[in-house]
This record gives sequence, C-alpha cells and structure tokens, in this order.
Amino acid sequence: MIYVYALCPTPGESLSLPQGIAQPVQLLVAEGLGAIAEPEVDVAQVREDDAQLMEAVLAHDRVLGQLFAQMPLLPLRFGTQFKDLSSLQTFLHSHQQTYLQRLQALQDRAEYLLKLSPQPYVAPEVDETVRGREYFLAKKRRLQEQTTALAQQQEELQSFLNTLTAAHIPFVQSAPQEEEERLHILLSRDAMTAQTWLAEWQRQLPTWQLVCSEPLPPYHFAT
Repeated sequence: MIYVYALCPTPGESLSLPQGIAQPVQLLVAEGLGAIAEPEVDVAQVREDDAQLMEAVLAHDRVLGQLFAQMPLLPLRFGTQFKDLSSLQTFLHSHQQTYLQRLQALQDRAEYLLKLSPQPYVAPEVDETVRGREYFLAKKRRLQEQTTALAQQQEELQSFLNTLTAAHIPFVQSAPQEEEERLHILLSRDAMTAQTWLAEWQRQLPTWQLVCSEPLPPYHFAT
C-alpha cells in the first residue's frame, strides 16, 4: 500500500521531506504532477489501535503543514492510499491537467480558520425594591432586550456571510461547536493581508469575538 498525503507541482528546488507516519515521505512525480507519499502504510491496520490512529492523524497534519510552508499543495483526506505504485502513477497521469490547474489557482492562497464567539449579553439588574406590576414589566423588558441582542448577533453574522459572498471570497461554514461559529476562508498566503481582513471583519461584527488561525493548507478548497 502507498499512503498519499497531498498532490503538488514539480518543485523548482529540492524539498526538505519530513518524517511521515512511519518513515520519511517521498515525492513521486508523473509529468509535472507530484504526490507526497509514504510506502508500506496500511490505514486499515492503523485504525485498529486508537493511540496509533491518533499519532497517524497528527503525523498527516504535520507533514502537510511542513510541506505547505515550502510549496503549494492540494491536501488529501487522511486515509487516502493506493494499492501500489502503478495505481498511483495511473491516477496522476489521468488527472494531471485537472489538478495542475487547481494548484495554479491556489498557489498564492491559504486557508484560514476563523472562529467567531458571540460576546455574552449582560442584562441589567432588576431593582429588587420594585414590586408588583412594575417588577413584572422590568423583568419582561430585560428579556426583550436579551432577545433583541441575540437577534442582532445573528443579523450581524448573516450580513457578514453576505459580504464575503459579494466580495467573491471563498468560504466554507462548518457546524458550530457549542456557540462558536467556524468559517474556513480562502485568502492570500500573506499573513499580514489576513490580519488586515481580520481587523475589518471585527468592525463588521462588533458583538462577536474573532480569532483567526495562521495560514493553513487549503483543506476545504482542494477539490
């Protein structure tokens, strides 16, 4: 079995190839399209042991991160493998044009994970000295203000997503984790450009706290 981490163009200079799951990875090239691969890795066997599986997943991401710092990559999902070298070479020959075009489109791009956490609404205290109808009205008013604040947060988020779409900025919205929204956004590999965007986005989302990752391989935009 041959395990494949990513596809890449033929590098213009020598690469520093990192350690993979069990041994250093290799660069296999077929007519301009390369594959970052490691022989003799059986994913089915790896999956039988939870500790070994976790180490393999971490190795997969580490390899992609180290090589992405050196060249454009099309990351492949963890577990991608071919039965032998011939099968991999056939795949590279058959899909050469498609993947080289994709690599060209992504060569100056990186994926950024943008985490958006809603700022908690701080409700005003109800005057405990108020009694009867006035107390009831104060409690009702506080609930209405909280409902309005939560609605405003959702409106801000939707407006932000509409802005990304209008600006033709590719993004993928993942399932929220608890209350945290997660967006995978494709931008320039220049981290300073991403920080400029982040400052602008924070102005558009005043009731959200934004955190942006470092440049990542384009996991969600490779296909």
